[in-house]
Amino acid sequence: MQTSLQYDHYQGAVYPLDLHADPNYGQYRKTNIKSLLNLCAEYIVRDASFTKEAVQHIPYHLSVALMQAALLDNRDRSMETLISHWPLNSLTLKKLAPSLFTSAVPLYNSTYLMDIVRQSLRYTTCLSHTFLECLKKRTPTKLKYLDMTGFPTAEVILFYLATHCMLAHNEARQTVMVDMYNRVVTLLPDQTESADTSHQLMTADTTIPDSSFTVKMDAFVTSDQTHAELCKALKVSGFQDSKLKIVLEKLDATCLGEQKLHILLQQINPKFLQSLRLKYNALNCEDFCRLSPVLERFNGLTALDLSCNSIRHKDSCDSLAQLLSALPHLIRLDLSNNRVKTRLRQILSNMPSTLQYLRLVACGLAFTDIAYLSVSHHISGLEELDLSENNLQPAAANISKLLRGCKSTLHTLEMEDCKLRDDTMELVAGNFGSMETLMYVNLSDNSLSMPAHECVLEALIGLSSIQAYRLSFSKECYSLDIPDYEQIIRKDMCVAQMYRIMRDSRGEATLPHLIFVELERLDHVE
Repeated sequence: MQTSLQYDHYQGAVYPLDLHADPNYGQYRKTNIKSLLNLCAEYIVRDASFTKEAVQHIPYHLSVALMQAALLDNRDRSMETLISHWPLNSLTLKKLAPSLFTSAVPLYNSTYLMDIVRQSLRYTTCLSHTFLECLKKRTPTKLKYLDMTGFPTAEVILFYLATHCMLAHNEARQTVMVDMYNRVVTLLPDQTESADTSHQLMTADTTIPDSSFTVKMDAFVTSDQTHAELCKALKVSGFQDSKLKIVLEKLDATCLGEQKLHILLQQINPKFLQSLRLKYNALNCEDFCRLSPVLERFNGLTALDLSCNSIRHKDSCDSLAQLLSALPHLIRLDLSNNRVKTRLRQILSNMPSTLQYLRLVACGLAFTDIAYLSVSHHISGLEELDLSENNLQPAAANISKLLRGCKSTLHTLEMEDCKLRDDTMELVAGNFGSMETLMYVNLSDNSLSMPAHECVLEALIGLSSIQAYRLSFSKECYSLDIPDYEQIIRKDMCVAQMYRIMRDSRGEATLPHLIFVELERLDHVE
């Protein structure tokens, strides 16, 4: 469970992909000609002692180039030197490091997704630890505001920051008490008693300088210990005289339950929170009705993920509809694994904004839900749509209508395991040819014959925008009356035929990626 959460957290509504940007990591990253400044910066940060010497002499604006090089090459010791001599009062990570959540590659390559997540965590881990160490060592940095938003922060680092926030608060209280004691002592008359009984002035030892510092970040919390420490840290961060403040822009609170969520959300400043994910919290109808008024405080939300809970009955759907109507900026929504069958119109129709991202995996969608979606106001701006694990076979005509309505905006379409048959796919595939912006399609785990696969691919290959197509092997590959080696041969023939169709259509031009996966649900095979 924890392994899946580690990477599943960085998909979906909370961390959007910039599909139009090129990959920024590893073998997928395009190699650009580097400037002389970048080459020099890379050379300097290779050696921390060289970096320490350089920051004493170079103009302050060149520190930015050095920090960029240190981040990209994971030069932790050089980063520590640069932060300790940072000439500005703020450091914003997304202005220094390239966004890693780009392109369609993370949608179909789980290894690449894990790599970019690990790299993101390196950025925030190193910056957080180095920043606090500089404060404790009282190095001559001018840095007062550290903004790590746009990159995930590991839970252990969140706990580390929250703990130091409370430490700074307790030290400030101790300093106040010591100052009060010393003022009283200085006002006392001269003592004639022995030194053992005379009053002595006290000193307060502190680890953080007497100034105000702020860390803005994206948080991920799943344990009770981190939850408790974060709640206290957020509370004291709201105090005007707090020395170390934590500000959240994105929050993923997983596996906590309604009561802990209620406490945590009450401590968060709604002014800054933009994205919220409450997956796997076992929120039933009563829980969500109690939590909904607290969620309405966050009227600046642009992304909301309520997936994998138990929102299903009328009262909870009414509360959800009221919540969504109170979020004027919401454009990304995930309601997956909530059985909202026949209630989609009730939930989405009063939203003031038009959704760009909508994920409805395993929601038990009915014909009426798809019919509503095909005529809703969201269709004019929908860019990413996931209807996987719903039975869409009876709604084939409305699926076609839906695709026609968003043909100028839709970038990604996922209909995995939707019990689609050959006749349905021929009808749906007829709309693909007119979709101007489609980049990624996932139709895997549908029991389709080879002619149906060919029909879909011929429609997709004509799109200049298409980059990747995820599909299962044709159902002919899984006949029960043939040996295993024959099934392997048929799968190879299926792959060869699909690539032949692409080459015949595009020649030597760049071909889209075909991602073949096994047809998992053999009970769907006719």
